[in-house]
Amino acid sequence: LWEVMLSYYRTMDWHEKYDHGESPSSSDGNNILDTEETNFDRSYKRSDYCLNKVNAPILTNTTLNVIRLVGKYMQMMNILKPIAFDVIHFMSQLFDYYMYAIYTFFGRNNTFESTGLGLSSSRLRTTLNRIQESLIDLDVSSDVAGTLTAVEERKEKVPMPHLSHLVVLTSSNSLYGLAERVVATESLVFLAEQFEFLQSHLDAVMPPAKKPFLQQFYSQTVSTASELRKPIYWIVAAKAIDYEQMLLLMANMKWDVKEIMSQHNIYVDSLLKEFEQFNKRMNEVSKRVRIPLPVSNILWEHCIRLANRTIVEGYANVKKCSNEGRALMQLDFQQFLMKLEKLTDIRPIPDKEFVETYIKAYYLTENDMERWIKEHREYSTKQLTNLVNVCLGSHINKKAKQKLLAAIDDLDRPKR
Repeated sequence: LWEVMLSYYRTMDWHEKYDHGESPSSSDGNNILDTEETNFDRSYKRSDYCLNKVNAPILTNTTLNVIRLVGKYMQMMNILKPIAFDVIHFMSQLFDYYMYAIYTFFGRNNTFESTGLGLSSSRLRTTLNRIQESLIDLDVSSDVAGTLTAVEERKEKVPMPHLSHLVVLTSSNSLYGLAERVVATESLVFLAEQFEFLQSHLDAVMPPAKKPFLQQFYSQTVSTASELRKPIYWIVAAKAIDYEQMLLLMANMKWDVKEIMSQHNIYVDSLLKEFEQFNKRMNEVSKRVRIPLPVSNILWEHCIRLANRTIVEGYANVKKCSNEGRALMQLDFQQFLMKLEKLTDIRPIPDKEFVETYIKAYYLTENDMERWIKEHREYSTKQLTNLVNVCLGSHINKKAKQKLLAAIDDLDRPKR
């Protein structure tokens, strides 16, 4: 805990000097130490971890308050060992509430699960549901009258967290509160890392009969904290690029062309401009709050994945398509990939195969298509149906077409 606090003070001192145009040195942190800590500081500076603006932890006052409380709890356990389990239970509730608050403020969205991208694991959903049921009082305005058991249960619960009205998550200029999302989410990840450091200490004081509780807390809650990154940053990615506009542009393209085209369609340029603008806005946000590489990677992965899935959805809206039109689809996508790879270092490009496999399916024969449909459940019913209607519609008889559509319907039935 001392190391965590030392990191915090060094970070603040570094940023204060940086903001005033001074050149912070690695020894600036010495001023905050008492002489009795000099040896610790020397060994700390010899370590591989060098604190600077690139790798300084992203923290909030709340994070530090929780860590401070954890320190007090651990002191209590050292003095009052018989109540160690109760103390650790309260520590776990602190972490639970922190995690649930971050999810409530920045990650709760009813639309991302419908994308089929698996943004939140079943383990994460189970953890959040458990916290809500066991810790959150969802009906604080109701009458307190009720059974004694109900009253006692409510005493163990706390009110729903509420986000400050000063935090704006709807502005495109701020990338929908990206700075606030980064600070909140990464502070939670940092807090989870500190809890990981403490696991052996907590395990040492936990009564043997209660150790399964501690193991479950770490395996189902602490270890899932970083998983909140995906749904939280997906909300930014889903709004940062105008995917609907791209669909409209694709709908206006002509795909039943009669000759091989050498020029890609304009919707590709429009999409690339959206990505360039997204890159610029993210750079602007990074001037306010450092965006760690894992966060930047997740944002890019989300945007690219959503763009590629939108491309497939656009192709699935095509009513008429010639062989030359299919070649044009390939040309468009290759142009998009070539330009995109200059904007990001993400490799491999997310869902690249998702688009390429769909385009190649236009060239399948009737027998190959039936087998292909059964092997590729990742595509929607609409996308598969389009392949049958547009790709094979004019080349097969009605009975064969109905057979393929029936195969698609069989795949869709378990989803209903």
